Amino acid sequence: MSEHIVFLDDEGLASSTRLKRPDCAHTWQQFAYTHPDQVLEHLKDATIALTCSVPLRKEHLCQLPKLKMISLALTGRDIVDVDYCEAHGIEVASVPGYAANTVAEHSMAMILELFRRPAAFTRLMRQVHAGQAQHKNIYFDHRIRDVRGKQLAIIGSGPIALRLAELARAFGMEVFFEDRGGKRSGPDCRPLAALLRSCDVLSINCPLTPQTYDLIDAGRLALMKPDALVINTGRGGIVNEAALIDALHNDRLGGVALDVVEHEPLHPSNPLFQLIDRDDFILNPHIAWSSEDAMQQLMDSAVDNISRFVASQAPEKRIQRA
Repeated sequence: MSEHIVFLDDEGLASSTRLKRPDCAHTWQQFAYTHPDQVLEHLKDATIALTCSVPLRKEHLCQLPKLKMISLALTGRDIVDVDYCEAHGIEVASVPGYAANTVAEHSMAMILELFRRPAAFTRLMRQVHAGQAQHKNIYFDHRIRDVRGKQLAIIGSGPIALRLAELARAFGMEVFFEDRGGKRSGPDCRPLAALLRSCDVLSINCPLTPQTYDLIDAGRLALMKPDALVINTGRGGIVNEAALIDALHNDRLGGVALDVVEHEPLHPSNPLFQLIDRDDFILNPHIAWSSEDAMQQLMDSAVDNISRFVASQAPEKRIQRA
C-alpha cells in the first residue's frame, strides 16, 4: 500500500537542509506554508502529515478520516490535539532531544551577551562612528559582569536543560534545578521560590502545560534579585509577558532574553516591542532550535519516524510507538 504524505510547511527549512524521503512506497506533496483555513484542503487525501509548525486541532482532525499518522518536526507535541489522536488511532511522533545542544548553546549565548554586552558595545561604537554618541577614552556605558561564580536556576529536566547545565558549569556557574513540586530530588534541586530568591539567572527549559502556564508571574518575578536575568528558550506563556515588561521597565530585573513568546509567530504589534531598544533586552523570533546541524538532524529524524511507522503497520509486525 502506498502512503500519501503531505509536508505542510517546508518554509521552516534552511536552504542547506537536505530533505530525504521515507523508505516506503509513497506519494509526496509539500507546501511552503499551510494557513489554518487551508489545512483541510491540503490534507484531504493524506494518510500521513509532516509539519514543522502548523497546528492540527480537533476541528481539523475530525474531518480527515484517512489520516493515520502525524510526524512533527519539533520536540513538543503541543501543536496537535494529542488526546483526540490517541482516541482515534492517529499516531503522533515528535523528535525529542534533537535540539538539546543547539537550544542550550543559544541559551548560553544569551546569558553571555547580557553579562558581557559585546553586541551592546558594538551598537555603541556604531553610534560613535555616526556622531550620535560621544567619543571617549574609556567606556562604561554598559555594566559588564563575569559569568563565573553566578548561580543558574533551570526550570526543566530534559536534554536541553541538562546540556545547558553542562555548558554553564564549564563556565564556572553554580547550577540548580527547580524541584518540580517535590518530584525531583538531590543536592542540585531546590523549591522554586528559594531558587528565584537566590539565582542570578533563571532559564526556562520546560514544556508549556497547564501546570507551567503563567508559572513565572508578577509575584514570582518580585522574588528575584533586581539584577537577575530571565532567559526563556522553552515556550511562551510560561513567563507572564505583561509582568516581565513591567519588571524590566521598573529596573526590577537585570536583563531579559526571549526566544519564544506566548503568541507566535511574533507580530510587530506585540507589547514586548516596547523593550526592543533596550540593551538589556533580547528578543528572537523562535530561532534557537534552527542551527543548520540541528535542522538536518531534525528532518532526518522526522522522516525516519514516518518510515518506522509505516514499517510497523505491516501485518507481521507489532506497532512501535515513536
